Amino acid sequence: MSLFKTKEWWRTRCGANETFDRHSLLAAPLFGEDKKDILVVGSHEGYLRMYSPSSQWMDESKSPTNYKSTDLMIETRIDECIVDLKAGKFVSGSQDLRLAILTSTKLRVYNVGLAEESLEYGDRCDLKIAYEHQLPRFPASLTTGPFGGVRGRDFLCVQCLDGTLLFYEQEMFAFSQVLRNRLLAEPIMYVSRYDLFVTASSSWFLECYRYQSMAEWTRSKDEARGDAAEERDEQRRGGARSLEPDWSFNIGEAVLALEAVTLSSFEVGIVVLGEKHLYCLKDNCASVKYAKRLEYRPLCFQAYVIEPDGKLMVLVIADTSTLVIYEGSTLKWSAQLPFPPVTVARVQLQHLQGAIVILSEDGRLEACYLGSEPNLFVAPPLHPRGYDYVAAEQELSKLRAQLKKKKDSVDQTNEVGVDTELIIAINVSMDAKPRIRSSNNQYSTDELICTATIELSSYTTLHEVQICVDVSKPLIATNDFYALPNLCERHVAETEVYVEGDRLPISSEIVVIVTYRTDAGILRALRRTSQLPLKMMLRSCPPENASTFATVIKSSDSLLPFSQLFPEFSGDQSQKQGSNALGLRHVHSDQTVTVVSGNASNRYRVQSNDGLSSTLVVQRLIDRLKDKSKGSLKANVGQNHLQLVHQRIEAHFMARREIDRITSEIGLLTSQLRNVERKMLRTVREKNERSLTDTGLPFLFESTCRAIFALLEDLVKARADRDRAAQELRCSLQLLLLLLRLNMSEDKYAMLRAAINFEPCPSDGIDWEEIADAALSTLLKSVSRKSGISEAKSSTWNALTPIASGKELNKLKKRLVHAIERLDGSRESDIAEVEPNEGSDLASV
Repeated sequence: MSLFKTKEWWRTRCGANETFDRHSLLAAPLFGEDKKDILVVGSHEGYLRMYSPSSQWMDESKSPTNYKSTDLMIETRIDECIVDLKAGKFVSGSQDLRLAILTSTKLRVYNVGLAEESLEYGDRCDLKIAYEHQLPRFPASLTTGPFGGVRGRDFLCVQCLDGTLLFYEQEMFAFSQVLRNRLLAEPIMYVSRYDLFVTASSSWFLECYRYQSMAEWTRSKDEARGDAAEERDEQRRGGARSLEPDWSFNIGEAVLALEAVTLSSFEVGIVVLGEKHLYCLKDNCASVKYAKRLEYRPLCFQAYVIEPDGKLMVLVIADTSTLVIYEGSTLKWSAQLPFPPVTVARVQLQHLQGAIVILSEDGRLEACYLGSEPNLFVAPPLHPRGYDYVAAEQELSKLRAQLKKKKDSVDQTNEVGVDTELIIAINVSMDAKPRIRSSNNQYSTDELICTATIELSSYTTLHEVQICVDVSKPLIATNDFYALPNLCERHVAETEVYVEGDRLPISSEIVVIVTYRTDAGILRALRRTSQLPLKMMLRSCPPENASTFATVIKSSDSLLPFSQLFPEFSGDQSQKQGSNALGLRHVHSDQTVTVVSGNASNRYRVQSNDGLSSTLVVQRLIDRLKDKSKGSLKANVGQNHLQLVHQRIEAHFMARREIDRITSEIGLLTSQLRNVERKMLRTVREKNERSLTDTGLPFLFESTCRAIFALLEDLVKARADRDRAAQELRCSLQLLLLLLRLNMSEDKYAMLRAAINFEPCPSDGIDWEEIADAALSTLLKSVSRKSGISEAKSSTWNALTPIASGKELNKLKKRLVHAIERLDGSRESDIAEVEPNEGSDLASV
């Protein structure tokens, strides 16, 4: 927003329900310099209007007279959409200005003259067709000028949507030219001083073509088609080449508009409006005079030179409806416009020189000038009476005390009332039922499904109630979201949970989060948890003697029998009565976990051949020991636990690198495919005498596509491997945190958990490794044992830098080990191996 606003001089509305674009406004002295500039407006609906603003300043009211009905000179309907408007000397043998109108199918040139006896009610004009050209393609823009250096005449150039240029020497068609690197129509302009065309290509290059070069190229090409011998030579050489530009300049961004301005008697400047920059180039494009970075999105612009100083001024319209004026690259003024325009022009009106005319997309046309009166809010003056500061301070203290008292009472009411305001009960059916496969509607005895019932009760009406159900993979909830507009008294929602896939489960916890809005408009969220039955994921089996991975948990109380810790498996036939070992098998992965209670010591050992399979059993064992025993628990964190985490980190990192490799190869092949498509399109458009098959491009196109499709299949597999590696990494971290929680205080455990325990989130170059590395670095600084470290230094933020090598990954592993050594307060868990004589506890099985 600008501090100043433009001042309205003249304003009107062009029709109703019509649309306009940047080619819909033309300002030209059609009736001589005495009449000044005439505003010509053409709409997409085919309406042509011409205005001669007669607004002037009134000394009595200190305001302009604004729009009058006599300002409209003509309003007529042309049968087709008006694409562009230009004025020039388009009729042979005449130096009068004519109006060229480009429609969707024709190029028409009109004679414009003042109607007789029209002075009493304002000027009126007549339009008569001088000649017209039927267009072979749909046009996009019109460019005019004395092409070829002719004097006293203007020629016309129509640019079509496909980039083809059609040249008309007034009443006659001259030739057509197809430029290279054109996918759509681009901005184009004509520099009469050097008889050249400057246009933008689809590859964001500015290119210059001389008119004589294009004419001679077309003439030589036509002669070559008529000469059979030269045609055969051309076929032998591989076909005709495209017309090369005289010079080109890499802009590096999309070009919105181009204009040429005469800076001096020997220099012409090319002003380019890009999406992010404003450029001024020399006429030979050998260098850039200046470039201005834009901090906004430009809509349109107008460049002009102030005489006789020769200062280059540029008007730029921003997307915030702000008019910005530059002298060179220096900002001189900015003003707020009443609406966002699609085009802008600087015109000479009868009573106002240098007026700024803007046109909106819906037809609002306004001539304005720059005002210097800021629109500021001026605060009224304070009352001059005396002010008692002592009384005001006492009143302020009293209000603060009342506010604090009310806040404390509200907080106490909330703490007591939230639990009774909404009661959430989660009932999980302990008898799991077999799951029905959707493919054949048959029961599967191994795949079980349980029902979770969520009951909501409230004594008041709650609004916008949302229920979210969350379970950890591979558990799947059939209905994980419910929305209720209002909740009165009671509501029951059901969801079914089952195991999908062969991945190892991390947790059997089901989390229900309920958010709602009270009658007072307060938003609240409640969280409740419950446990799913273990029989969904585990089955009883004979215990195994040999294992490669073990976890030891020590208790200060006497050991509890498995009939109390795992009562759902104690009655199975595979378990011996009174045995000190319990065998559990994962349903979907067939991994066996054995839980052994010590004979001589109060400890439990969970062992298996796969460390990840013991995470769920260890979690449920710890939870049930805490519920049924009042003693303290300790755990041994051994090298096997750290090695398990390190292996999962490496697997996850390698899966990420494989995805990066495949993505890089797909990017290279995609670039190759675009180049092949561009060459095939160029060959077809140039109508090369050689067939497309002989060039070998179709074979290269098909082979590139096959390679891309094969890599896409590899990418799908690689992403599935990354997801599996991420699940296993999270499972190993969960096991490590379960054991460390028994040896740490709550604040230290919270710090470590916040640093490493979160789900891997694939993104552009940042995943679990980068976030954990920065978090562990900050954690180690905060718990450093070195003295003299200031608090400011210890809280310094570590930037997230992508981990791209194995050396950086090893640093992450070392930081994890150091963090555990610093935070783990148990001497017996100092990263030591599990005692070798622990296997004797299973001798009696």
